[in-house]
Amino acid sequence: MKDEERLICNRLLDMANSCYHRNIPVTTDFLDLNSQSLFSAIIKELPPVKWIFDGGYDLAERKMLIFYPEYMDYDISEYYSIIRICPVARKFSEKLTHRDYLGAILGLGINRSKLGDIIIDDESAYLFCCKSISTYIIDNLTLIKHTNVSCESISNINFKYQPKYEEITGSIASLRLDSIISLGFNISRNHIIKYIEEGRTFVNGRNITSNAYAVKLNDIISVRGLGKIKFIQELSTTKKGRLMIIIHKYI
Repeated sequence: MKDEERLICNRLLDMANSCYHRNIPVTTDFLDLNSQSLFSAIIKELPPVKWIFDGGYDLAERKMLIFYPEYMDYDISEYYSIIRICPVARKFSEKLTHRDYLGAILGLGINRSKLGDIIIDDESAYLFCCKSISTYIIDNLTLIKHTNVSCESISNINFKYQPKYEEITGSIASLRLDSIISLGFNISRNHIIKYIEEGRTFVNGRNITSNAYAVKLNDIISVRGLGKIKFIQELSTTKKGRLMIIIHKYI
């Protein structure tokens, strides 16, 4: 484990111990996939506390890690906010990208760790952020590129999101990680190897560096620089012994 990775693990352990000794919930800011993956290496070192990852919705990549005493119930609404960002005049608004939204928000002087995912849905966007900075964003985010925007906080109950995906059906030699990624992103297995060996591939939030890792049904695979896919179904086996499967590629 690299020194930087050990520092992250130590920080997470310190937070878990603080939860245990002070008997109060303790939460991180939003963690990227790599930091989430590192947590798996220290689970056995944790004191007797409960913990959960939550990014606000099922397919979230950036998530908070919340430690809380064993006698307590978990309530995520205490930790993050959801902000809906809309053009003031839709008729004159630009088509804004994820990069546009993120750049404008970071331009307010906000650290990336305070921000979760940004979901773009039609002409609006939904931002997950630490509750402590939500009012600041609502009051100060008024312009993205040349588009005037308005922001409002919404509750988890009012947040409705149906992910969009492309359904891919094809054949693979086996349920190896490299085979499924190759099919999902239409890239040769040889080209896929670097994404896996360089630590850019995560299965259910866990960093996987083995090409031969066996993917299971409903596994969600995120590849930095390519996107996210989910293994949905194994259909049949061809006469040549290849597996016909269905993958959802999120768009």
